[in-house]
Amino acid sequence: MTNRLLLITQDQGVRQKVREACEKLDAQLVQAASLEDAEDVVAASVPDLVLCDYTTFERLKDRWPRVCVLLYAQPGDSEEAIEAIKRGALDYLVSPIAVESLVEHIQSALRISRDIHVPAVYDDPREDTTVQQIVGQSPAMKEVYKLIGLIAPRDVNVLITGESGTGKELVARAILHHSPRKDQPFLAVNCAAIPETLLESELFGHEKGAFTGASIRRIGKFEQCHGGTLFLDEIGDIPLSTQAKLLRVLQDSTVQRLGGTAVIECDVRIIAATHQSLDRLVQERRFRQDLLYRLKVTGISVPPLRDREVDVVLLAHHFVDRYKHDLGVNIQAFAPETLPVLLRYAWPGNVRELENAIKAALVVARGSILRPEFLPDHIRKGAAPRPEDADTPVPVSAESLGEHLRSVAESLVAQPALNGKLHDTATAMIEREIIRICLERTRGQLSPAARMLGISRTTLRKRMERHGIRPTVAVDT
Repeated sequence: MTNRLLLITQDQGVRQKVREACEKLDAQLVQAASLEDAEDVVAASVPDLVLCDYTTFERLKDRWPRVCVLLYAQPGDSEEAIEAIKRGALDYLVSPIAVESLVEHIQSALRISRDIHVPAVYDDPREDTTVQQIVGQSPAMKEVYKLIGLIAPRDVNVLITGESGTGKELVARAILHHSPRKDQPFLAVNCAAIPETLLESELFGHEKGAFTGASIRRIGKFEQCHGGTLFLDEIGDIPLSTQAKLLRVLQDSTVQRLGGTAVIECDVRIIAATHQSLDRLVQERRFRQDLLYRLKVTGISVPPLRDREVDVVLLAHHFVDRYKHDLGVNIQAFAPETLPVLLRYAWPGNVRELENAIKAALVVARGSILRPEFLPDHIRKGAAPRPEDADTPVPVSAESLGEHLRSVAESLVAQPALNGKLHDTATAMIEREIIRICLERTRGQLSPAARMLGISRTTLRKRMERHGIRPTVAVDT
């Protein structure tokens, strides 16, 4: 049976490409300039598939919620794409549309249309407020938008995975914005930035006198978020003892404050995020498998920036527009040789690193063109290793290492002021530098750094205090 496809648009370019695609698919194409013109077509016989823009889609779904729709959108309309998927659109295409891509998407949409009678239809919040949008139009990010639209309205826990700096918290906020809990409380907790001894109190609260220093009752994040959403960033760094209590909260939807006996109802949706492999942590017995099942009812993997070349360019322009006025510069364009430099770099720190690089470039920029020499040196040289290579040690011979250590030792011995304190000084110097390097390698995350050093996170904090190393921890999003 020939598939029947309805196209609603006045764009002659879109009409021509859809016509070519339908000829390749041997599908019957019916065209209309507006929804009003299409009313008789839909009323007489519901088409297998409708192609339209988002504005038409909104009105179309209000009138005929059972119609299967394939959307075409303009670049940058990520919010509309998410909203459309959320309300039941099968897929969306970004203009300009290639005929080959159009054929593939129409084929896929028609298969889904045949398999379902009633596509997913969601309430339309029709919000007037705006939220910070995720910048990206790469194929990988389009898949993320689709997942956000599908997952957000379902009231289930979500696990967001991805490397540090990819934008996991932004994805969490997008899920919130498109969920039924959007008007309820939303709190974010960085589990790696809170000492183990305080994390349970932060999450579950405590009663007065529950432990030394507990001078007042404290309401935990679960109580504060009752009816809303709690974002647990770096969930892989939660200690096993806290994991057991968290599992109990997720199972029973109740919480008990530390030192208390009252059972408190807490209806909270959990969105968790991590840059670590929780499956690997489960195998290493550092993360509970039953907790992983509770957290990962569904999941989203945020792609690294090195896999999103088109987004590097979009984000670079976005950050220039965002910060140039605050930094007092008048950058209007990129020099032709600047973008290849940005594309050549591996961006191990992902979107956060790109943002900081653009800000650094704007600080020293002159004139109206962003030139390569304004970028940080290591980015111009393309020196950053890719994350998969970051843990590969540079081979160092025992002989060369011994010579270097001897040179350092001789320079210390040659200083009279260190007489009688050489051992303590040398030990402190080595320990301080090793801790700093480990923290650099883990981008400020304490638990991974402690594991590299072979000590506990509590011991690491004490030694950081001893050496004057500030315990600054990046919020991985």
